[in-house]
Amino acid sequence: MASIYWYCLLAIIGLGTAAFTIYKKRNMAKLSTFLVFFLFATCVTWIGEFIVLGLFNSYAYKTGIFTDPWAQNLLGHLILNSTFYPGTAILVAAYSLGYGWISLITVIYLLMEYLFLKLGIYEHHWWKYYMTGVAIFIYQVFTKVWFMKINEMQHRMLRNITFYFVGFVILHYPIPIILLLGKAYYNVNWVQDMYLSSTMFIFIYQLIEAFFMVLFVCVLEKWFWKLVPFLIALVGQSILASMNILIFQNGWNLFYLILTYFIGIATFILIENYSLNPKQEISD
Repeated sequence: MASIYWYCLLAIIGLGTAAFTIYKKRNMAKLSTFLVFFLFATCVTWIGEFIVLGLFNSYAYKTGIFTDPWAQNLLGHLILNSTFYPGTAILVAAYSLGYGWISLITVIYLLMEYLFLKLGIYEHHWWKYYMTGVAIFIYQVFTKVWFMKINEMQHRMLRNITFYFVGFVILHYPIPIILLLGKAYYNVNWVQDMYLSSTMFIFIYQLIEAFFMVLFVCVLEKWFWKLVPFLIALVGQSILASMNILIFQNGWNLFYLILTYFIGIATFILIENYSLNPKQEISD
């Protein structure tokens, strides 16, 4: 079986687990809360992998789709960290599984890692099995506690932090897809590989951009402040394009990118407006 099919199989398992859990626990929390938590859990894995893989080259995904190793890493990262990881996080959180079950899920992760290594569709550089075990166990416990907190939602600061993670995922998700499709990239030459260099730049850029989006959408409550993230996106990407940092190719242009940005920001505003809003007023 081709490498990419194994990755897609885990994606299907993750999304299926999430869908089944949400259906079975539909009376436990609102659908919007589950959606927000799924995006939050996704962002946690993204930031973690940006550090251990993007910055320190700890391991490598071998999806078999691209010849460039960092394009393969980027695709493998998007598939697994946007589906399988948050899918199991929802399972653990919604059923409030204890340490025994979390340990069992961690073992399953390790078995899948062993299988991928034996199949030659994943490889370790300096990464070790025990590091996976520790990371997965902490991730499941942390996200479980976070879900309990946001399902009760008593503090505005917790809500804003949660939406920072959610906002970053919504802003960033289209960018690596556009990069992998060969439509646009960021020419900063931080490292030799274009895929890695472009991803490092826009990842950090959008971590900062997400802060301002949360500030103007979640913290400042007047409706007109919600227009500022659109302006930031338009001005910021236009400047990057004028400086020849943002490079378009294969028929893509600034209009298409800004349109993608605007759809993401509008989606975030919509989710924020209808999610994590308790009956009682949130305290500071």
